[in-house]
Amino acid sequence: MPFAPMSIRLFASLAAFAALFLPGLLPAQTADSTASEDERLEALARASAEWYVPQTTVQVGFRILSSGANVSFRNLGIIGYHQSAIAYTEGAVTRVYDNGQVTKDSLRSTEMDSDGNQTSNPGGRYKTYIANIDPSDPDVTKQIFTQNGDYLSYTPGLTRSWSYGTAAQTATPGYVSFSSYAASTDGSSLAHKQGPSGGIDFQVSRSLSRASQRLQWGLIAGISLNDINSKIAGAVSATLRTTTDYFSLNGLTATPLPESGAASNPTYNALYDASGNLLSSLGLETTVPLSAVPDASLSGKETTAVGGATVTGRWQLKGSYFMVRVGPSLHTQLTEHLGVSASAGIAGAYAGTHYTAFESMQIPDLPADQTLSVTEESDTSKFLGGYFADLNFDWAANERTGLFGGITAQKFDGYDQTLGGRTARVDLGNSVGLRGGISIKF
Repeated sequence: MPFAPMSIRLFASLAAFAALFLPGLLPAQTADSTASEDERLEALARASAEWYVPQTTVQVGFRILSSGANVSFRNLGIIGYHQSAIAYTEGAVTRVYDNGQVTKDSLRSTEMDSDGNQTSNPGGRYKTYIANIDPSDPDVTKQIFTQNGDYLSYTPGLTRSWSYGTAAQTATPGYVSFSSYAASTDGSSLAHKQGPSGGIDFQVSRSLSRASQRLQWGLIAGISLNDINSKIAGAVSATLRTTTDYFSLNGLTATPLPESGAASNPTYNALYDASGNLLSSLGLETTVPLSAVPDASLSGKETTAVGGATVTGRWQLKGSYFMVRVGPSLHTQLTEHLGVSASAGIAGAYAGTHYTAFESMQIPDLPADQTLSVTEESDTSKFLGGYFADLNFDWAANERTGLFGGITAQKFDGYDQTLGGRTARVDLGNSVGLRGGISIKF
């Protein structure tokens, strides 16, 4: 449709007006947009600063408890038989006791032929000789045989090799007794309380509330490691257990005991000829033979005497426990740099300990310098449940780092560790202490 002349003139007028004022409007609009953008960026920066307020704190430091584990060492005084009893039915064998030994006898090389047959007379004696060149023979071919020994013959059922240690062993006429000793507990116990216990501590806390709030709450999780070291020494009473065998002297008298030490067989004296000339300094055997098998009617019986033994010893329990704790926490800022926090919750402790026991005793029927002793060891590990509570003050050096210190408390159950019939009761119990170190926020 054709435009009217009036419309064409109106459009030309509007175009001229726009061409005149448009350059002035564009700078004003651009300036307004720039100002709005600056304000938006400043607001964004302020919001970003709030987003990066530290919400997580890591604490690393030490932990010192006022007391460590309380350990009760129970059922002390256990020393087993050092020598295994051998019944008389086993016949002639070597038997070892705490106060002597009866050794199985056998033929000597000087009383048997090349085929191993006995050349001496059982129950009697035999002589030995040494061959020398006759000095009067010019051809040096003649030999003179000179006696150099007079010995006791091997006799089945008897032994020439045995020893004993005290006069009490010959108290039964016609016999020599040999004993083995042991101790069993009378229920004696000793207790020790460990002093201050030091360790290391690590904790992570996370704030779950707004940073602008004065009282903030969150969660904490921590681990720590403390030592266990309890030892004690002393003497306890125990039941003395004695097993005794009796060996017959077959009508003879036992070899006398020397002034010190045990009496050992075989024994020898000097050997002289009929003219009194010395043939050998140890050529005459004076051994007293002993029955090779204990008397069945008297032997192999155990006697007990409650409180008959005094056992001295040292007992030690050493190790450590690894503690894990989790729970809620509250924190408030007192000043710009000083804050206080409290937390409480559940805890678990994984404890590992090494138990060592050394025990010894003296027996009246043994030489004064002879003791019976035992050393035993065992290891164990246990997991214990418990609780904890902490109250801490923290001082902020800057927005990220600072120091902390406070009071810690814990409560755990106990456990038993056994060792050869003994029992050590380990009680971590209630403990309070101090903790401190550095803190890092991010």
